[in-house]
Amino acid sequence: MGIIIREADLRADRKLLLETLLRNREHGDNELRQQRFAWSYYQNPFGQPRAWLAMDESSARTIGMVAAFPRKMFVQGKQVLGWNGGDTSIDTEFRTLGVAIKLRRAVQAPVDNGEMALLYSHPVDRMRVVLEKIGHQTIGTFARHGAILRLDPFVQKFVGRNAASRVLAGVANIFPPLQWSPRLISRQWRLRLQPENRFGREFDELFARVAAQHAVITVRDAEFLHWRFVQNPLVRDFQIYRFEREEQLCGYAIIGIESNAARILDCLVEDEARMLRSMLVQLIRAMRTRRIPTLAVRAMSASAIVRQARQLGFWFQDRKDAGVAVYAAKNSPLAQTAHEEKHWFMTQADRDV
Repeated sequence: MGIIIREADLRADRKLLLETLLRNREHGDNELRQQRFAWSYYQNPFGQPRAWLAMDESSARTIGMVAAFPRKMFVQGKQVLGWNGGDTSIDTEFRTLGVAIKLRRAVQAPVDNGEMALLYSHPVDRMRVVLEKIGHQTIGTFARHGAILRLDPFVQKFVGRNAASRVLAGVANIFPPLQWSPRLISRQWRLRLQPENRFGREFDELFARVAAQHAVITVRDAEFLHWRFVQNPLVRDFQIYRFEREEQLCGYAIIGIESNAARILDCLVEDEARMLRSMLVQLIRAMRTRRIPTLAVRAMSASAIVRQARQLGFWFQDRKDAGVAVYAAKNSPLAQTAHEEKHWFMTQADRDV
């Protein structure tokens, strides 16, 4: 007797998949997880995901699962269909029996036979080791960087909520770092908050102009952005900032706000070399005006946005579970490009959650 891997039928096996996923998530809101399951498995604009189940032959019991979520991508200027791997869930007592390797090999097989162009994922550290054993390459770090924009909460933490802390914070906040000065950025581009959370045709046109500038990038058209942010049950509060010149959309930043902290969930600009710094400075100033004390971004360590963020005073915040694993067939003409971090444009929007 052993472990059998079979591909799931997303309709017939829906209950099995959801039960396996939920019982292997120790913390969190199961109702919200069920909403996320429906969104990610049955509403994906790029097509239907695929999933595999691990069965224990001796008990005929489902003991694990894994899934792969389709993503339209441009690699070397060619549109391909790739996979974002995720939802690896294995019952505790079977985690040392090679189940993870068998499940992830099942996901690799369609890449090897040409059904999918490539596979990428953001594994926890223990799963990253498994992926490397079966041929995935860890291409870099998907790092979180953050900046303190206002000192109010930090002063209050040490001094308390009183008149003295308000005075100290007020004085400190008057003098932001020199690199945030608007005099050091071009005035030809203007950042403004979009009043409604919708993505119009101009977002399609923006992506069409930007796609060729990146060797590897997931399609970011209006349909994808609507699904990823408007329909996503895990994104509860976000705002769209438009980066414009003479009312033409030249870029955008999608900002998530939670517990009075801001995160850049996605951003895109026509010309990173000329526009990105200006957009980030204007974002920082907008968050300061709203009295939001921190701003964070998670992206590939070698990316332009991280380089600019570091120059603006953002610092590296974590290393745990930050690796990005990529798998492409050895004989694929895309393999060399896909296996190098410098070629990837990747933000929080590219994750499976």
